[in-house]
Amino acid sequence: DLYREYSRRVNALYDQYTDRVEPFGIDESWLDLTGTAHLFGGDGVKIADQIRRRIKEELGLTLSVGVSFNKVFAKLGSDYKKPDATTLISRENWKEIVWPLPVESLLFVGQAVKKALGQFGITRIGQLAACDPGMLQELLGKQGLQLHAYANGEDTAPVVSASEQEPVKSVGNSSTFPKNLTTYDEVRTGIALLSDSVAMRLRQ
Repeated sequence: DLYREYSRRVNALYDQYTDRVEPFGIDESWLDLTGTAHLFGGDGVKIADQIRRRIKEELGLTLSVGVSFNKVFAKLGSDYKKPDATTLISRENWKEIVWPLPVESLLFVGQAVKKALGQFGITRIGQLAACDPGMLQELLGKQGLQLHAYANGEDTAPVVSASEQEPVKSVGNSSTFPKNLTTYDEVRTGIALLSDSVAMRLRQ
């Protein structure tokens, strides 16, 4: 409950800077300042530093921020220097910053995708960017094409505020278990954990 309350207070502060705030989980959000940056000096890095300073002073929390021209790189920038920093990934410097990073730094590259790419020697985002899209599609389906676009800075998804988001039509949950489930009891326990999570989200 305390975590949710602080999440609400942090996002309320974001709302003072733009009405385009898209939560990503309970402790991250994307902000689109395209239409409002001029009201706060016009410099994304300075605005990010101002937000970080206010959150530290008013709420006692540290914050890492990624400033970029798309959501994927903004997320990557927020993870780049934790727990208290602003990282600019611009149209001029993104290849130097992004391409040398491990492929799992990219949004939606989990352990299974990392392993699949690793079989082909793809361990860095730059290597992923240089891959043949057809090969990635064959290996990972549509996700392969999406990740290739992300690695090449081609994320065009807009920031979608909570008021604009589609109503939830289904609820699911998944997990990668630390080891293969091989017995009936292991599978039953795993399914029970996932089912409890889904049931709780449905009730909410």
